[in-house]
Amino acid sequence: MIDIADKNTLESYLLERGVINKEEGYSIKYCEGGVSCTVAFVYAGEKPLIIKQALKQLKVKEEWLCDPNRMGIEYHSNAIYHRLAPDCAPEVYFYDEENYLYGREAVPENCSMWKADLLSGLIDFFVAEKSISTLVQVHNGCAGDKETAELFADKKIFYELRISPYIEFTVGKHQELKDFSKPIIAELMESAITLVHGDFSPKNIMVIGRNASILDYEVAHYGHPSFDLAFFSNHFILKAVKNKQWAGAYIAMLNYMLGIYFSKVTCVPARELEKSFVQLLSLLMLARVDGKSPVEYLTLEEDKELVRTMAYRISRQELGTYKEILPLFLADISQKENS
Repeated sequence: MIDIADKNTLESYLLERGVINKEEGYSIKYCEGGVSCTVAFVYAGEKPLIIKQALKQLKVKEEWLCDPNRMGIEYHSNAIYHRLAPDCAPEVYFYDEENYLYGREAVPENCSMWKADLLSGLIDFFVAEKSISTLVQVHNGCAGDKETAELFADKKIFYELRISPYIEFTVGKHQELKDFSKPIIAELMESAITLVHGDFSPKNIMVIGRNASILDYEVAHYGHPSFDLAFFSNHFILKAVKNKQWAGAYIAMLNYMLGIYFSKVTCVPARELEKSFVQLLSLLMLARVDGKSPVEYLTLEEDKELVRTMAYRISRQELGTYKEILPLFLADISQKENS
């Protein structure tokens, strides 16, 4: 297998495939920040593209191994998103199974990462609406599709990249939640309801003007939609903890998006989904302070402890709706800000 982290190797590979040529010229720039892939931005002709190659050992402190075949998953799931929501997902170009890499359309360089916008205080409800509407459209559109179910039936990579490091590892530090977590894990691993993105978060949503482009599909699988919804929602709660002065805006945006999602979802009964979502959310909140991939912007121990307190509130009080938990979260954050 080639290693595209070496620029000369990547250049030779692209020349041999005819993706670039010396007559027309080209340039290659590596992207920073990801932990699971080597990513290069390639300028060639009128359509710049992204080349991604999966890593076997992720770039994190803890040992974290994962099957590089996830690049094939990313290619096929990206293609489905582009088919169902072409304005909100890039076009895919090729997949090289032997070298675990694929090429897709690059988003414009002048785009911004929604995560960065949110952390800077830019709260755009239009981008929020586009993002959540795309998610529920894909969840509904792929539900009951036998071909999609067969293509994404294997949950090995989902287990390696999400269940093991985010839930099981975290529960290992919070043994009192072991019984609480068991049915949640079982539901995620045994359900086959629809195509689940697996990494639906603001860091994987690029803002282009006022439109959203969704990226990074390597954890996609046919499973339970609660995972996407909880994984996504968690980021707004964590940002509310980080930037307490804007907590009301983050929580209001999340409330708005959840309202859209639950008013449109048809792939599973809304009330049943909501309970699963809320319970899973509590575990994912803990995972981002005590799991293998803690969120990098919560550095204060008092903020981490606040997240733990908020997460435990769900399991201890048996809360089951987002309209119950969001006001409580906001009150917890506001109390901490004013203390």
